[in-house]
Amino acid sequence: MKRIVLKTFIPAVLLILVLIALAVVTVYALTLKDRSDVKNASIPSAAEPSASAVPLRTAVPATPSPAPTVEPILAEAYDADDSEAVQPPFWSDGVLFINDTYRSPNVSVTLTVKEDSELFNKNLIYYVADVRVSDVTLLRTGCNSGNFKRAGHGEFGSIAKKENALVAISGDYCPALIIRNGELYQRKISDNDICLLLKNGEMVTMSSQEASIKKIMAMDPWQGWQFGPALIDKKGNPIKSFPDVGITVTNPRSCIGIIEPGHYCLVVVDGRQKASRGATLPELAKLMKSLGCTQAYNLDGGASAHFYWKDTTLNRPSGGGRVVADIVYIAYEPYPESRFYCGKAGLAE
Repeated sequence: MKRIVLKTFIPAVLLILVLIALAVVTVYALTLKDRSDVKNASIPSAAEPSASAVPLRTAVPATPSPAPTVEPILAEAYDADDSEAVQPPFWSDGVLFINDTYRSPNVSVTLTVKEDSELFNKNLIYYVADVRVSDVTLLRTGCNSGNFKRAGHGEFGSIAKKENALVAISGDYCPALIIRNGELYQRKISDNDICLLLKNGEMVTMSSQEASIKKIMAMDPWQGWQFGPALIDKKGNPIKSFPDVGITVTNPRSCIGIIEPGHYCLVVVDGRQKASRGATLPELAKLMKSLGCTQAYNLDGGASAHFYWKDTTLNRPSGGGRVVADIVYIAYEPYPESRFYCGKAGLAE
Protein backbone atom coordinates (compact mmCIF):
# COMPACT_ATOMS: atom_id res chain seq x y z
CA MET A 1 0.00 0.00 0.00
CA LYS A 2 2.81 2.42 0.87
CA ARG A 3 4.58 1.69 -2.42
CA ILE A 4 1.41 2.50 -4.42
CA VAL A 5 0.90 5.85 -2.62
CA LEU A 6 4.53 6.82 -3.08
CA LYS A 7 4.45 6.02 -6.81
CA THR A 8 1.38 8.23 -7.21
CA PHE A 9 2.62 11.09 -4.97
CA ILE A 10 6.04 11.68 -6.53
CA PRO A 11 4.80 12.36 -10.10
CA ALA A 12 2.12 14.67 -8.74
CA VAL A 13 4.73 16.69 -6.82
CA LEU A 14 6.97 16.91 -9.88
CA LEU A 15 4.05 18.13 -12.02
CA ILE A 16 3.22 20.82 -9.47
CA LEU A 17 6.89 21.97 -9.40
CA VAL A 18 6.97 22.18 -13.20
CA LEU A 19 3.77 24.24 -13.28
CA ILE A 20 5.14 26.61 -10.61
CA ALA A 21 8.39 27.05 -12.62
CA LEU A 22 6.43 27.83 -15.80
CA ALA A 23 4.35 30.42 -13.94
CA VAL A 24 7.48 32.11 -12.55
CA VAL A 25 9.12 32.25 -16.01
CA THR A 26 5.94 33.70 -17.58
CA VAL A 27 5.65 36.45 -14.92
CA TYR A 28 9.34 37.37 -15.35
CA ALA A 29 9.01 37.57 -19.12
CA LEU A 30 5.98 39.87 -18.87
CA THR A 31 7.88 42.11 -16.42
CA LEU A 32 10.81 42.47 -18.86
CA LYS A 33 8.40 43.38 -21.69
CA ASP A 34 6.75 46.10 -19.59
CA ARG A 35 10.15 47.60 -18.76
CA SER A 36 11.17 47.56 -22.43
CA ASP A 37 7.93 49.29 -23.47
CA VAL A 38 8.44 52.06 -20.90
CA LYS A 39 12.04 52.61 -22.02
CA ASN A 40 11.14 52.74 -25.72
CA ALA A 41 8.24 55.11 -25.08
CA SER A 42 10.66 57.65 -23.55
CA ILE A 43 12.81 57.82 -26.71
CA PRO A 44 11.33 59.69 -29.76
CA SER A 45 11.39 57.62 -32.92
CA ALA A 46 13.96 58.69 -35.53
CA ALA A 47 11.24 58.63 -38.16
CA GLU A 48 8.91 60.79 -36.06
CA PRO A 49 10.90 63.54 -34.28
CA SER A 50 9.27 65.25 -31.33
CA ALA A 51 7.43 68.50 -31.94
CA SER A 52 9.97 70.39 -29.83
CA ALA A 53 12.98 69.17 -31.85
CA VAL A 54 15.01 72.01 -33.40
CA PRO A 55 15.92 71.38 -37.06
CA LEU A 56 19.56 71.68 -38.08
CA ARG A 57 20.42 74.99 -39.78
CA THR A 58 21.97 74.84 -43.22
CA ALA A 59 23.28 77.54 -45.54
CA VAL A 60 20.71 76.65 -48.20
CA PRO A 61 17.00 76.65 -47.25
CA ALA A 62 15.37 73.21 -47.35
CA THR A 63 12.50 74.58 -49.46
CA PRO A 64 12.54 77.18 -52.25
CA SER A 65 12.47 80.73 -50.96
CA PRO A 66 10.72 82.84 -52.07
CA ALA A 67 7.83 81.11 -53.81
CA PRO A 68 8.77 80.33 -57.43
CA THR A 69 8.49 83.31 -59.77
CA VAL A 70 9.78 81.52 -62.86
CA GLU A 71 8.14 78.76 -64.84
CA PRO A 72 10.03 76.58 -67.31
CA ILE A 73 9.67 77.77 -70.87
CA LEU A 74 9.62 74.93 -73.38
CA ALA A 75 11.05 75.16 -76.85
CA GLU A 76 7.64 74.29 -78.28
CA ALA A 77 6.28 77.53 -76.83
CA TYR A 78 8.32 79.55 -79.31
CA ASP A 79 6.36 80.84 -82.28
CA ALA A 80 8.45 82.10 -85.20
CA ASP A 81 5.56 84.29 -86.35
CA ASP A 82 5.57 86.35 -83.13
CA SER A 83 8.29 88.66 -84.39
CA GLU A 84 10.46 88.56 -87.49
CA ALA A 85 13.21 90.33 -85.53
CA VAL A 86 13.50 87.51 -82.98
CA GLN A 87 16.29 85.04 -83.68
CA PRO A 88 15.47 81.32 -83.72
CA PRO A 89 15.82 79.96 -80.20
CA PHE A 90 18.66 77.75 -79.06
CA TRP A 91 17.42 74.99 -76.78
CA SER A 92 19.74 72.66 -74.86
CA ASP A 93 19.68 70.88 -71.49
CA GLY A 94 16.56 72.69 -70.30
CA VAL A 95 17.94 76.12 -71.28
CA LEU A 96 16.40 78.47 -73.82
CA PHE A 97 18.10 81.51 -75.38
CA ILE A 98 16.18 84.00 -77.53
CA ASN A 99 18.19 87.12 -78.36
CA ASP A 100 19.28 88.50 -74.96
CA THR A 101 16.82 86.51 -72.87
CA TYR A 102 17.79 83.36 -70.99
CA ARG A 103 15.34 80.85 -69.55
CA SER A 104 15.92 77.73 -67.48
CA PRO A 105 13.61 75.80 -65.15
CA ASN A 106 14.56 78.07 -62.22
CA VAL A 107 16.08 81.24 -63.70
CA SER A 108 15.01 84.00 -66.06
CA VAL A 109 17.45 86.74 -67.10
CA THR A 110 16.82 89.47 -69.66
CA LEU A 111 19.60 91.82 -70.74
CA THR A 112 18.97 95.45 -71.71
CA VAL A 113 21.68 97.84 -72.90
CA LYS A 114 20.44 101.42 -72.83
CA GLU A 115 21.96 104.52 -74.42
CA ASP A 116 20.29 107.63 -73.03
CA SER A 117 21.10 111.32 -73.37
CA GLU A 118 17.80 112.62 -72.01
CA LEU A 119 17.36 111.01 -68.57
CA PHE A 120 20.09 113.12 -66.95
CA ASN A 121 20.81 115.52 -69.80
CA LYS A 122 24.11 113.81 -70.66
CA ASN A 123 25.39 110.80 -72.54
CA LEU A 124 24.84 107.66 -70.53
CA ILE A 125 25.20 103.94 -71.28
CA TYR A 126 23.98 101.45 -68.73
CA TYR A 127 23.46 97.69 -68.60
CA VAL A 128 20.54 96.02 -66.84
CA ALA A 129 20.06 92.34 -66.04
CA ASP A 130 16.41 91.77 -65.09
CA VAL A 131 16.62 88.61 -62.96
CA ARG A 132 13.90 86.27 -61.72
CA VAL A 133 14.78 83.23 -59.62
CA SER A 134 12.64 80.47 -58.13
CA ASP A 135 14.97 80.31 -55.12
CA VAL A 136 16.99 83.18 -53.66
CA THR A 137 20.00 80.87 -53.25
CA LEU A 138 20.46 81.07 -57.03
CA LEU A 139 21.64 84.67 -56.61
CA ARG A 140 25.19 83.98 -55.49
CA THR A 141 28.52 85.64 -54.72
CA GLY A 142 32.02 84.44 -55.60
CA CYS A 143 35.61 85.49 -55.00
CA ASN A 144 39.03 84.90 -56.50
CA SER A 145 40.27 82.36 -53.96
CA GLY A 146 36.99 80.56 -53.40
CA ASN A 147 37.31 81.34 -49.67
CA PHE A 148 35.95 84.67 -48.43
CA LYS A 149 38.19 84.54 -45.38
CA ARG A 150 41.08 85.06 -47.80
CA ALA A 151 39.26 86.52 -50.78
CA GLY A 152 42.31 88.19 -52.34
CA HIS A 153 41.94 89.95 -55.68
CA GLY A 154 41.59 88.66 -59.19
CA GLU A 155 40.66 89.55 -62.73
CA PHE A 156 36.90 89.95 -62.99
CA GLY A 157 36.37 87.72 -66.02
CA SER A 158 38.46 84.92 -64.52
CA ILE A 159 36.35 84.86 -61.36
CA ALA A 160 33.13 84.90 -63.41
CA LYS A 161 34.31 82.00 -65.60
CA LYS A 162 35.39 80.02 -62.54
CA GLU A 163 31.89 80.43 -61.09
CA ASN A 164 30.26 79.47 -64.42
CA ALA A 165 28.45 82.82 -64.40
CA LEU A 166 25.82 83.74 -66.97
CA VAL A 167 25.67 87.33 -65.71
CA ALA A 168 27.81 89.04 -63.07
CA ILE A 169 28.62 92.46 -61.64
CA SER A 170 31.23 93.65 -59.15
CA GLY A 171 30.58 93.10 -55.45
CA ASP A 172 31.48 95.23 -52.42
CA TYR A 173 35.24 94.67 -52.15
CA CYS A 174 34.72 92.67 -48.91
CA PRO A 175 35.35 95.71 -46.66
CA ALA A 176 33.82 94.75 -43.30
CA LEU A 177 30.64 92.79 -42.60
CA ILE A 178 30.69 89.82 -44.97
CA ILE A 179 27.84 87.35 -45.33
CA ARG A 180 28.30 85.25 -48.42
CA ASN A 181 25.99 82.47 -49.58
CA GLY A 182 24.54 82.05 -46.11
CA GLU A 183 27.85 82.07 -44.20
CA LEU A 184 29.08 84.84 -41.85
CA TYR A 185 32.80 85.48 -42.48
CA GLN A 186 33.37 88.90 -40.90
CA ARG A 187 31.54 90.22 -37.83
CA LYS A 188 32.95 93.75 -37.88
CA ILE A 189 30.48 96.50 -38.80
CA SER A 190 31.91 99.65 -40.37
CA ASP A 191 30.24 103.05 -40.73
CA ASN A 192 28.78 102.23 -44.16
CA ASP A 193 25.17 101.34 -44.94
CA ILE A 194 24.35 97.63 -44.90
CA CYS A 195 22.38 95.65 -47.46
CA LEU A 196 20.97 92.21 -46.65
CA LEU A 197 19.45 89.76 -49.09
CA LEU A 198 17.35 87.50 -46.87
CA LYS A 199 16.57 83.83 -47.40
CA ASN A 200 12.90 84.70 -47.82
CA GLY A 201 13.88 86.72 -50.92
CA GLU A 202 13.47 90.19 -49.40
CA MET A 203 16.16 92.88 -49.56
CA VAL A 204 16.72 95.15 -46.56
CA THR A 205 19.01 98.17 -46.21
CA MET A 206 19.94 99.85 -42.93
CA SER A 207 22.48 102.25 -41.49
CA SER A 208 25.36 100.92 -39.40
CA GLN A 209 23.82 102.69 -36.37
CA GLU A 210 20.68 100.56 -36.72
CA ALA A 211 22.61 97.31 -37.02
CA SER A 212 24.09 94.68 -34.74
CA ILE A 213 25.33 91.18 -35.56
CA LYS A 214 22.60 89.69 -33.37
CA LYS A 215 19.89 91.67 -35.17
CA ILE A 216 21.34 90.90 -38.60
CA MET A 217 21.66 87.14 -38.06
CA ALA A 218 18.14 86.98 -36.60
CA MET A 219 16.87 88.14 -40.01
CA ASP A 220 18.32 84.99 -41.63
CA PRO A 221 20.46 86.60 -44.37
CA TRP A 222 21.65 84.85 -47.52
CA GLN A 223 23.98 87.70 -48.59
CA GLY A 224 25.25 90.72 -46.66
CA TRP A 225 27.14 93.66 -48.15
CA GLN A 226 28.69 96.74 -46.54
CA PHE A 227 29.85 99.17 -49.21
CA GLY A 228 26.87 101.34 -50.04
CA PRO A 229 25.25 103.63 -49.64
CA ALA A 230 21.59 102.64 -49.84
CA LEU A 231 19.91 104.39 -52.78
CA ILE A 232 16.20 104.15 -51.91
CA ASP A 233 14.72 105.02 -48.51
CA LYS A 234 12.38 102.91 -46.40
CA LYS A 235 9.34 104.55 -48.01
CA GLY A 236 10.52 103.48 -51.47
CA ASN A 237 11.68 106.93 -52.60
CA PRO A 238 15.04 107.59 -54.30
CA ILE A 239 17.47 109.27 -51.90
CA LYS A 240 18.42 112.76 -53.13
CA SER A 241 21.30 113.69 -50.83
CA PHE A 242 24.17 111.76 -49.24
CA PRO A 243 26.40 112.83 -46.33
CA ASP A 244 29.68 111.75 -47.97
CA VAL A 245 29.96 114.19 -50.89
CA GLY A 246 33.25 112.59 -51.97
CA ILE A 247 31.44 109.55 -53.39
CA THR A 248 28.46 111.35 -54.87
CA VAL A 249 30.30 112.76 -57.90
CA THR A 250 29.88 111.38 -61.42
CA ASN A 251 31.47 107.93 -61.74
CA PRO A 252 31.02 104.48 -63.26
CA ARG A 253 28.56 102.65 -61.02
CA SER A 254 27.54 99.12 -60.01
CA CYS A 255 24.42 98.34 -57.98
CA ILE A 256 21.79 95.79 -57.10
CA GLY A 257 18.07 96.37 -56.61
CA ILE A 258 14.88 94.45 -55.81
CA ILE A 259 11.51 94.79 -57.52
CA GLU A 260 9.85 92.08 -55.41
CA PRO A 261 11.11 88.92 -53.67
CA GLY A 262 12.53 86.69 -56.39
CA HIS A 263 12.79 89.60 -58.88
CA TYR A 264 16.02 91.64 -58.93
CA CYS A 265 18.05 94.08 -61.04
CA LEU A 266 21.82 93.99 -61.55
CA VAL A 267 22.93 97.32 -63.05
CA VAL A 268 26.22 98.80 -64.27
CA VAL A 269 26.65 102.36 -65.57
CA ASP A 270 29.68 103.13 -67.75
CA GLY A 271 31.53 106.33 -66.95
CA ARG A 272 34.60 108.56 -67.50
CA GLN A 273 34.04 108.28 -71.25
CA LYS A 274 32.74 110.64 -73.89
CA ALA A 275 30.00 108.17 -74.83
CA SER A 276 28.97 107.70 -71.17
CA ARG A 277 29.83 110.26 -68.51
CA GLY A 278 28.73 108.13 -65.56
CA ALA A 279 26.22 108.87 -62.80
CA THR A 280 26.11 110.61 -59.45
CA LEU A 281 24.55 108.72 -56.54
CA PRO A 282 21.30 110.75 -56.70
CA GLU A 283 21.13 109.98 -60.42
CA LEU A 284 21.77 106.29 -59.78
CA ALA A 285 19.01 106.26 -57.17
CA LYS A 286 16.61 107.85 -59.67
CA LEU A 287 17.64 105.33 -62.34
CA MET A 288 17.02 102.34 -60.05
CA LYS A 289 13.61 103.72 -59.08
CA SER A 290 12.74 104.13 -62.78
CA LEU A 291 13.49 100.42 -63.26
CA GLY A 292 10.83 99.57 -60.67
CA CYS A 293 13.11 98.88 -57.70
CA THR A 294 11.67 99.27 -54.21
CA GLN A 295 15.15 99.01 -52.63
CA ALA A 296 18.57 99.51 -54.21
CA TYR A 297 22.17 99.49 -53.04
CA ASN A 298 25.41 100.87 -54.46
CA LEU A 299 28.28 98.40 -54.91
CA ASP A 300 31.94 98.83 -55.89
CA GLY A 301 32.11 101.18 -58.88
CA GLY A 302 34.77 103.27 -60.58
CA ALA A 303 37.26 101.05 -62.42
CA SER A 304 35.73 98.03 -60.62
CA ALA A 305 32.39 98.43 -62.40
CA HIS A 306 32.09 95.37 -64.66
CA PHE A 307 29.09 93.83 -66.39
CA TYR A 308 29.69 90.25 -67.52
CA TRP A 309 27.30 88.44 -69.87
CA LYS A 310 27.76 85.11 -71.68
CA ASP A 311 31.54 84.75 -71.22
CA THR A 312 32.28 88.42 -72.02
CA THR A 313 32.75 91.67 -70.11
CA LEU A 314 30.10 93.59 -71.98
CA ASN A 315 30.69 97.14 -70.72
CA ARG A 316 33.79 99.32 -71.05
CA PRO A 317 35.40 99.47 -67.58
CA SER A 318 37.17 102.74 -66.80
CA GLY A 319 40.88 102.57 -67.60
CA GLY A 320 40.49 98.98 -68.72
CA GLY A 321 39.22 97.94 -65.30
CA ARG A 322 41.02 96.65 -62.22
CA VAL A 323 41.18 93.50 -60.12
CA VAL A 324 38.25 92.89 -57.79
CA ALA A 325 37.68 90.94 -54.59
CA ASP A 326 34.23 89.53 -55.30
CA ILE A 327 31.34 89.32 -57.73
CA VAL A 328 27.54 89.00 -57.61
CA TYR A 329 26.25 86.55 -60.20
CA ILE A 330 23.69 84.16 -61.62
CA ALA A 331 25.12 80.88 -62.91
CA TYR A 332 24.11 78.88 -65.96
CA GLU A 333 21.51 76.19 -65.28
CA PRO A 334 20.85 73.32 -65.03
CA TYR A 335 24.29 71.87 -65.88
CA PRO A 336 27.77 73.45 -65.93
CA GLU A 337 28.13 72.25 -69.52
CA SER A 338 25.37 74.67 -70.59
CA ARG A 339 27.97 77.45 -70.92
CA PHE A 340 29.80 75.42 -73.54
CA TYR A 341 26.63 74.58 -75.44
CA CYS A 342 25.18 78.07 -75.39
CA GLY A 343 28.29 79.95 -76.43
CA LYS A 344 28.77 83.70 -76.42
CA ALA A 345 25.95 84.34 -78.88
CA GLY A 346 23.54 81.94 -77.23
CA LEU A 347 23.61 79.72 -80.31
CA ALA A 348 25.06 76.26 -80.93
CA GLU A 349 28.74 76.32 -81.80
